[in-house]
Amino acid sequence: MAPIEGTVSGSARTRADSGRSAAGAPGADASAVRRWLLASGAFLLLQVACTDYGADAGPAAVFWLAIGVVLLRLVYTRRSRVARGLVVVLALMGAVIFGLAALDSGRAAVLAIAYLGQALPLLTAAVRRHVQARA
Repeated sequence: MAPIEGTVSGSARTRADSGRSAAGAPGADASAVRRWLLASGAFLLLQVACTDYGADAGPAAVFWLAIGVVLLRLVYTRRSRVARGLVVVLALMGAVIFGLAALDSGRAAVLAIAYLGQALPLLTAAVRRHVQARA
């Protein structure tokens, strides 16, 4: 196998190892992606639980939770860049909106953290590599 360009001699990796994580195990990246997406999903659950959807909150909360779960599932199973981008952009918008309101409300601070918790795991290197490596 030919070494990958830009590596230092003595520590050169071959093209066959380039998809492996730093630990060297090919499945380590997949488990990291699962952990990051589960973390994002946990923050999604917190965000839906803390959001005031009005008088008839039940169906609205279930709807938005289902939308979020479907988008996260698309990121994992279909390696969807669009779904990842949509979650990140909407979550960052929510973090900014509720972050500004957090000056007056503790609940808004919790929501801002929940929105950030949804976005940040999707910005990790493992998830970025996952959606860039289309099967």
